[in-house]
Amino acid sequence: MAPVNEVSHTACDRLAELLARASGPEAFSASATAPSGGLPLEVRGVGPIKLPVSRAQAKQLCLLGRPAQYGQGERTLLDRGVRDTWEIPKSRVRIDKRRWAQTLLPVLERLGRELGLPAGRTLRAELHSMLVYAPGQFFLEHQDSEKEDAMVASLVVGLPSTFKGGALEVRHGGKTITYRGSKKALSFVAFYSDCRHQVRPVASGYRVVLTYNLLLRDARAGSAIDPSPELVDELARCLEEHFASPDGPDRLVYLLDHEYTPRGLDFTRLKGVDSHRAPLLRAAAAHAGCEVALALANVKETWSAYEAGELEPWRQRSRYRERDDWDDGEFDSFDRDGDGDGDDEYELDELIESEVTLESWSGSRSGRLERVNLHVGDDAVCASTPSGDLEPCASEYEGYMGNWGNTLDRWYRRGAVVLWPSSLDFAVRGQASPSSALDELSARTQKGDLADAREAAATLAPFWAAAAARVEARALFAKALRVARLLDEPALAAMLLRPFRLETLTSSDAKPLSALVGSYGERWTEELVTAWSQQRWFHPNGGGRGEWIASLPKLCLTLQQTGEAGAAAATLLLAESWGWAKDSIEEALELSLPSTRKQTLSELARPVAAILEGASTIELRNLRDEVIAVLRRDEDLVGCAIAVLRATPKPRWSATGLDTLAAHCSATLDARLARPLRATDDWSIELPQGCDCELCGELRVFLEDPTRTTFEWPLAKERRTHVHRRIDAAELPVAHQTRRTGRPYTLVLQKTDALFEREHLRRRCDEQDLVWLQRKPTIRTRRQTD
Repeated sequence: MAPVNEVSHTACDRLAELLARASGPEAFSASATAPSGGLPLEVRGVGPIKLPVSRAQAKQLCLLGRPAQYGQGERTLLDRGVRDTWEIPKSRVRIDKRRWAQTLLPVLERLGRELGLPAGRTLRAELHSMLVYAPGQFFLEHQDSEKEDAMVASLVVGLPSTFKGGALEVRHGGKTITYRGSKKALSFVAFYSDCRHQVRPVASGYRVVLTYNLLLRDARAGSAIDPSPELVDELARCLEEHFASPDGPDRLVYLLDHEYTPRGLDFTRLKGVDSHRAPLLRAAAAHAGCEVALALANVKETWSAYEAGELEPWRQRSRYRERDDWDDGEFDSFDRDGDGDGDDEYELDELIESEVTLESWSGSRSGRLERVNLHVGDDAVCASTPSGDLEPCASEYEGYMGNWGNTLDRWYRRGAVVLWPSSLDFAVRGQASPSSALDELSARTQKGDLADAREAAATLAPFWAAAAARVEARALFAKALRVARLLDEPALAAMLLRPFRLETLTSSDAKPLSALVGSYGERWTEELVTAWSQQRWFHPNGGGRGEWIASLPKLCLTLQQTGEAGAAAATLLLAESWGWAKDSIEEALELSLPSTRKQTLSELARPVAAILEGASTIELRNLRDEVIAVLRRDEDLVGCAIAVLRATPKPRWSATGLDTLAAHCSATLDARLARPLRATDDWSIELPQGCDCELCGELRVFLEDPTRTTFEWPLAKERRTHVHRRIDAAELPVAHQTRRTGRPYTLVLQKTDALFEREHLRRRCDEQDLVWLQRKPTIRTRRQTD
């Protein structure tokens, strides 16, 4: 994006330059004064307030006041390290509104003009609070929250009094304006609500102010400006050129200068130069055949940066020193240029990277704000004011990191105008809001516009997978199932459904899934289920595959109740689930650590039991028999098999084929328990199969020797490491330490009593499992359950 004072080459940059020239300089704050007699003010408990405010009355007000709170997000906090001032309860404040309006309304009109409000828009002031700053009190830099939808700015009315310090500093766009009070006149300061501002500590005396929320009154989108036809035509040509290339960006994001809250994002409530530029863009969009929407944008910039003074030690930054002198009647303000980045201890060098994400936008037909979280490429973004010239909402400095130099990350929140060709309207809106796109497709099919709905759905294909991954999967999936059936076209239906995960499917989807099987056939459904199974993108609301399979019996039952198509879908889901479980069992058996292998196989028990239950529900005997055969195949799977049995009520064993598995487990445990106990002097240990190198051969000889308990083994470092790893990988009951004397060092191996303890524990578990297997199931009678 080219700076305004340089030659612009792209249509995007020329558009930003035209808007910068058309709107004139930015005004983010304005000030005025008025005679003190125009404010008839009374505070219950003090009486009429005589202006200028005397020290005695200021002290009385402090006695009535309470410590002022401040807002932070949704919270209201009290922290005198952040805000230290007295707030007079608004219920005690009395103002003669008729007389006050004679002073206030002309001032508001003037302030509105200075803030750049377009003709036809006026400000309305609502009293927010009365504050008294005693010596030493202050308010750290902050932004005002917008209390109402129509609020765009804040107004501070300073009551005349004698005090030093307490300056009001307002910052925006790299510029700070400092305002002081007046001894004799009312002083007015208005500033847009996204401006950062602070009240410096009062050195002496008392600073007394009234604060107001400024709301736009009778704001109408059409009354803002009367755009120049020539300028609108030129802007329209920039838009047409920007969208001319078939391979170019399909949207243009123009970053506004101000921040906005979701409640304040509206064309009728834009601030400063934004209120002039956005209507020009709307007019140009109409000429160029484009759609337009407002958005909230998050901007992240990464700069190469240096600590202040690192490059030029002799450069001294100018510093503002507060003045202690006071003028006799006029309100004092002056400008101070600043770097505006909130990072005075760093100097920016070069912009490395910039990222723009649309957080939300008013792009729906209803005009409501929607979350979109949409990344925008650099070639689709422009701004009349670079983000680097504005105040970041956060920053983070990273020092030298070897291959990467010093960097400063800065984040900004900016309003934005988003434009795109009307011919791409559905696709652009669909990429930003997949849910709205599905709603629109559903509406078109229900109106009978099936061909139009199919044509629109096809435009989603290039980005649908990425767009669907950004949103909450469950709600979008339910809509996609319905629309996929309404489109009655297998390729489009598969495109809409393929991005989802198998874990998104629940029993509430049984009916629409069954309808899809009936419409598109089992082969189509099998390919779709395979695609779902292969999806691996993470969603915080989604569980793991094993957890989902554990809920499969309920889904299978619901599918079976929908008819043959549903039963076919259940068969495909069970087959896919067993494929995953079988592969997981094989992978677990290959794990080297016995404890990890045991734990992993144990965790597979619930999903395997659920597969058997689901197979029983729809009478898939072949699948059931295959599962049982795998569990009976290896003695290492006995623990997993028993866990499957424990996960299934004994009365269900016969229906699920688990009675044969229970018999197999009983026989295996009987055989293991029939083996003779290890003798107390038998120290032999089996080394699992694996490496067959010379070292492992010598290690095996030591381990299998029933009489040897210690082995002192001089080995070089690499050879010691190999033995260490071999013992740890098999979790052998052998201590292994290096005695660091002599050359090479000696590896000392010592068999431990854990050899006998583990065998005793394993035998006790086998005995408990066998007793449980042979125990008959308890049949609860009606009397027992009452």
